[in-house]
Amino acid sequence: MKISEIFKDILSDVNTKNQRTEEARRERGVYWMTPRDQAGNYFSSFMVLLLPQFLGFVLGLAVTKLLGFGGAAYFVIGGISALAVGTYKSVSFDKISLTPAIVRNIILMLLFCGAFALLMFFGSRSDSK
Repeated sequence: MKISEIFKDILSDVNTKNQRTEEARRERGVYWMTPRDQAGNYFSSFMVLLLPQFLGFVLGLAVTKLLGFGGAAYFVIGGISALAVGTYKSVSFDKISLTPAIVRNIILMLLFCGAFALLMFFGSRSDSK
């Protein structure tokens, strides 16, 4: 499986979640969505996709704190555990074979850890002022 196919698969999963959310809104009687609602819907669909990585990252942070490591170990062990939990979810629940599941979750983990590193960077800049 090519990396471009894995990107398309990730985007199709987000679009599928968007469609399900939109159908649920229509069943409740809400037919019109503002542009802000549409953007929020796409963001929430992507967050549902990243939920296993988030839980794995938090688990990795807890393990790092339990073992008494500090500094960059938080980021490394958090990333490894995010990859492990995401891969487990993809293989067990989504029924994806192991190799594409690992590549898919490496991409998702890099997105998640990149966002986390960006937040840490902006947080450290605001503390220094």
